[in-house]
Amino acid sequence: MVTAGVRRLGYGALICLPPVLIALDVGASTFPGGTTIPWHPVMVDLDVYRLAGQVLLDGGNFYQLPGPLQFLYPPFAALLAVPLAVLPLALVQVAWTVAGALMIVAVLHRWGQTGWRLSLWSAAVAYAVLPVSQTFAFGQLGILLVALVALDLAPGPRVLPGKRLLPEGVLTGVAAALKLTPMIFVLYLLAVRRWRAALTATISAGACTVLAAVILPGASLDFWGRLAHGDTGLGGSLIYYTNQSVYADFARVFRLAPLGTALGLAACAVVVVLGVWAAAVWHRAGEVRFAVALCGVASLLASPVSWLHHFVWIVPLAFSLVELTRQRMTKSPMSGPTSSIREASSMSRAKPVLPTWLIVLGWLFVGWVVVSPYRRLPNGGDLELQWTAGQHLLAAVTAILGIALLIAAIVVGRQIRPDQAPAAFDK
Repeated sequence: MVTAGVRRLGYGALICLPPVLIALDVGASTFPGGTTIPWHPVMVDLDVYRLAGQVLLDGGNFYQLPGPLQFLYPPFAALLAVPLAVLPLALVQVAWTVAGALMIVAVLHRWGQTGWRLSLWSAAVAYAVLPVSQTFAFGQLGILLVALVALDLAPGPRVLPGKRLLPEGVLTGVAAALKLTPMIFVLYLLAVRRWRAALTATISAGACTVLAAVILPGASLDFWGRLAHGDTGLGGSLIYYTNQSVYADFARVFRLAPLGTALGLAACAVVVVLGVWAAAVWHRAGEVRFAVALCGVASLLASPVSWLHHFVWIVPLAFSLVELTRQRMTKSPMSGPTSSIREASSMSRAKPVLPTWLIVLGWLFVGWVVVSPYRRLPNGGDLELQWTAGQHLLAAVTAILGIALLIAAIVVGRQIRPDQAPAAFDK
């Protein structure tokens, strides 16, 4: 007799199979020159991670790699790249892609998707959502960063029923040690007075960073020293058209002049404030998943470098909008006995309703990122510095829509009365 555990495992494998197969095909065949059969993907970013890990093992400087693409992450990320370097290439490529697909499934499950819907939505996201498909094609770690934070901070169904395996904040701290942008979530945790989670995330990030500094003191001093002087390691490539951050918009308009740098950094700081504010407002309203997604969007806009494939946060944002749209549709005025009216009133207090115009704005942002019309602009070879005003405006629509969404979320969230927010929610 098949046990319940085996049946559950088999059912889970069937759910995961379509998105995994789609991810493997997308990851291998999207980049020019790559093929699925025979297996020959061209995962340029994954190759950089592997090369960095190999150079580290050889005792070299992994911040000065041969070739045009450089390793730009903190030293802790280089430590984690070592296993990628020692394992066979095909195994690493397949395992990396499968892991990314499973993370998409896990995030959508946390956002309330189950059964065949979870399987089909995950497969659709892997295939049709440009930042996700590009992440698979490049072998990037963007999905990993989103999954670490989302599964750490967002409430919802868990793959393994019961209490969380790690204290809240640990995975967010690890994500921040891999790449600095998730540190915005520490500010979010402080804003909503989740002191223990904020402290845990900070300690986790600090412990990973100190560990890397002990093992790699020279590289750590090099990385943090350059970063303190504002050197991201990208140089003039910051202006490349797929960099959709607020900073990049200012850098392109002002042609990398100091004034543009100063204005760009100031704008990034403003976006951080708006993102944390919006997330805190909706956290207190009980919509924690929406809050986490908003903060994730802010982390992309506020980072000096956010290539198109970094915008994986639009996936949890989209499913938050689906959830909030469903709530709006189920909260139409009711008629009937007094008890039914009381029940409807109680439901209305339990979950605030998002106005239609804000839902539309959210979908405009998601749709713009997925379609990315600015990809038709002249690009490469510093052509971005020769754009017309209209072309600069087109490239800045991502930031404009994203900032508008954050501001609108603040305005709407602040109008929610205390009695509309639930007293508690599942963590």
